[in-house]
Amino acid sequence: MSLPVPKPHKVVVVGLSKTGTSTLKVMLTALGYSVCGPRKDLLARVRAGDISAIDPVLEDYDAFEDWPWPLTYRYVLDRYGDRAKFILSTRGSFEKWYTSLVKHGRSSSPFKGMYPTYGYYRPDGREAEFRAIYETHNEDVRQFFAARPAQFAEFCLENGDGWDKLCGLLGEPVPDLPVPRQNKAADRNKPVNVFINDLIAPVYRKATGTR
Repeated sequence: MSLPVPKPHKVVVVGLSKTGTSTLKVMLTALGYSVCGPRKDLLARVRAGDISAIDPVLEDYDAFEDWPWPLTYRYVLDRYGDRAKFILSTRGSFEKWYTSLVKHGRSSSPFKGMYPTYGYYRPDGREAEFRAIYETHNEDVRQFFAARPAQFAEFCLENGDGWDKLCGLLGEPVPDLPVPRQNKAADRNKPVNVFINDLIAPVYRKATGTR
C-alpha cells in the first residue's frame, strides 16, 4: 500500500478555539492534508518557552489547528519560510465568539479549566478580558502577515468563506463538496457537565469577584 504524498507546504490555522477550527480540519482533511488537532501537552511546553518541542509534530503532519498552534506562527514562518501558509479563523463578531466560548465552558469537564489556553478558569463574567485576548490576537496576526498576503488568509464561515478562499490560498482545486459545519451541537450534548458547571459558576464568580 502506498503512503500518502506529503503536501508541499505546511498549513497552520492560527485562529483561537471556537472560531471554526474544527471545520477547517475537516476541509483540510478532505483536500488530502494530514491534520494535527489540539495538543495540550505541547501547549504547556510552548507556554514555558520550549517552542522547539513542536518540531517533531511539524514534520509529521501537513496542517495544524487549535492549541498550541495560534502561538506558533512566527516560529513556523521562520522555520519553513515560503513553504508555510497561515489561516486566521475568526467569528462574525467578538460577541459570537464569546458566547460560543461560554457555552463550551459550560459543557466542559468541571475539572478542566481554561487556564492553559486563556489564563482563566472560565470566561464567565470576564467579557472585557476575553475581548482583549480575542481582538489583540487577531490584530497581531493581521499586522504580522500584512506584508505576506500570498501566505495568509482570514477565514470566517459566518461571513461566507468556504472552499474558494481555502483552495485559493493553498493552490488546490475546489472540490464539489458542501462546506461542513462541525461542533454546532457538540456543546449541547453533555448535560451532566452543564448541570455541574452551572452549580459551580456562582461560587466561582463570588470567589473571583466577577459578575
